[in-house]
Amino acid sequence: MMVLKKKEVIATALVVLIGVAGYLNWSYQDTIKVSDGESYLEEAKKLGEAELVSNPQSEVTDVSANPILEEYFSEAKLSKDNSRSRALEILNQTATNESFDGDVRRQAQDKIVSIAENTEKETIIENLAKAKGYKNISVYIDGESVEIIVKKDNFSSDDAKTLKEIVTSELDTSAKNIKIIEAK
Repeated sequence: MMVLKKKEVIATALVVLIGVAGYLNWSYQDTIKVSDGESYLEEAKKLGEAELVSNPQSEVTDVSANPILEEYFSEAKLSKDNSRSRALEILNQTATNESFDGDVRRQAQDKIVSIAENTEKETIIENLAKAKGYKNISVYIDGESVEIIVKKDNFSSDDAKTLKEIVTSELDTSAKNIKIIEAK
């Protein structure tokens, strides 16, 4: 009986830690916060981009011509996908391992469904934003919180409003739960 309780606690802790680790892995950045009213608009910088600032090519206006920025969004997507894959692998093992309590297995199954739903919603939001001209965008949903990393020349509060409208039309969340990070 004591061993079963120990396994339940360990499995539940693993599920929580995997979720937290995936979120932190994807969202940890060096940022400066600027309040825009209901949510945060942030300017993010990637390590190594300080060199780009003094580079004459940093004046490139066509984002698709900026290989460093393209690499950033590719790496962000890859990192998000890798974190999710690792989390899903452990959750699948937990969900199918009959040595765990039924509640623990059900929690793992629910988390798998939640991750799948969030992935689908992220893709929909990214595609809608791309259709409105935001070519470089990455969306991460965790519960009611939504983080958007976007690069657009002359990004303004109107752009932030447009992105928030896209998110709130697709999700049951308020604008205060949406964090927009402008990639520089």
